[in-house]
Amino acid sequence: MNLESIKELEEFRRRVMAARSADAEAWEASRRLVEPTQFPTTVQKLCEAVSGSPWPSSVRDALTLALCSGQVTRSTELAGKPLKQLTGLPPTKGLRALCLLLNLVPRQAAPSIASSLSPSEVEAMVRKHDNPFDLLLQAPTASLLDLGAGDLSFADELAAQYGPPLSQRGIPLVLHCVDRIDPSSRLGAPLHPDASRLSSLRSNPHLQFRYIGDRDMFHFHELDRTHVLLPRYNMVTCWAPATPTFAYEPSRLSDPVIQADLRRTKGEFRTVQIERERALEVHHQGRYLLFPPWKFDIRGPLALLRLMAARGSLSVLGAIDSQVFWEVLAQLVEEPRARPADQLYTPEALAEAFGEVHRQLSRLPVGGALDLADITELRRIIPPAASTARGKHDALRFRHVRVRRGAFFHGMPASSTARMFDRMTEETPPWFLTLVPEQSAP
Repeated sequence: MNLESIKELEEFRRRVMAARSADAEAWEASRRLVEPTQFPTTVQKLCEAVSGSPWPSSVRDALTLALCSGQVTRSTELAGKPLKQLTGLPPTKGLRALCLLLNLVPRQAAPSIASSLSPSEVEAMVRKHDNPFDLLLQAPTASLLDLGAGDLSFADELAAQYGPPLSQRGIPLVLHCVDRIDPSSRLGAPLHPDASRLSSLRSNPHLQFRYIGDRDMFHFHELDRTHVLLPRYNMVTCWAPATPTFAYEPSRLSDPVIQADLRRTKGEFRTVQIERERALEVHHQGRYLLFPPWKFDIRGPLALLRLMAARGSLSVLGAIDSQVFWEVLAQLVEEPRARPADQLYTPEALAEAFGEVHRQLSRLPVGGALDLADITELRRIIPPAASTARGKHDALRFRHVRVRRGAFFHGMPASSTARMFDRMTEETPPWFLTLVPEQSAP
């Protein structure tokens, strides 16, 4: 076996192990697939799925040899040693993990339990209540999707605050958390969920909780096909939207401009192999830092805004750093001069691009808030993201946008990143946005 094939198999094993640990509920459901009555059908479906998979030929060939050479009717007939070498798990568990990876685990169709409130009713609630999370107490059902859930600190606070009162009314809090961090990776350690916190959330009697790791928020089609996620939630949240992922808008800034600014501000970077996994190596201020390989993937605010609007009746972005905030804000205002082509937002450029909006927001004290429509016209149509510009897209606008200054606020749950801002003396105070979409936008 050549070196390239070895690397491919090592990467495949890592993905199998991640699938095994990412979703406890699905892992438990996979037991049914290896029961004696189901086992032959499961192996047949696996062989068909492996044949049509996009995996490297070295992986497909090895799996075909381990699973599909001869008629297999029970787990004891599996080619145990080869399958264990391929998956890193005992044969039966390895087969279950493959079913997870190939989305062969049947799931109960998720009912649409999103808020029955209209956009105008959601807006009225947000205007009436200072705390946007109180929407969970106003609607007939309660559901929230947290994007980039990190260490689950926000989920923990939300569950403690809203789970018991909802449970007393006989309403479960549906709380789904998604993160791109691979649970089996050694990279991004501060954002890995604490095992005890994860266990506590999974066993919380007030919740219908699910954590999904190693999943790009912009690739939900497989989760939708297998009914892992709800079609729509009361709320969608994103805390500390990632920099630089959402700090540059590709429809406004060309790739050469973005890449040059990344190297100027972050340092030189390259993709490297660290033992069995790929990583992004960044040379910053004399130090070499390692991040997940997708750390510098650029999506831009439009992609995030449209995703959140498609998934929830109310969108909340918290602990937004200044670079991301102004790039997001540029997509929410009608004034075209706020979106100068290929011009980075220096302090001078911000003042010129946003004019009176910049002056008023710059004077907003920590803890202060204002409705964006009170100082400028909201954008009439939010365009599709540059990465998804082809095809049909529903029209989208936000009927209400509230801007707050600060990381966290009295009576509101928040993430650990938000609570760190008090200790980050060199950072300017972050921002908090509450957005009511007029209609969904895929």
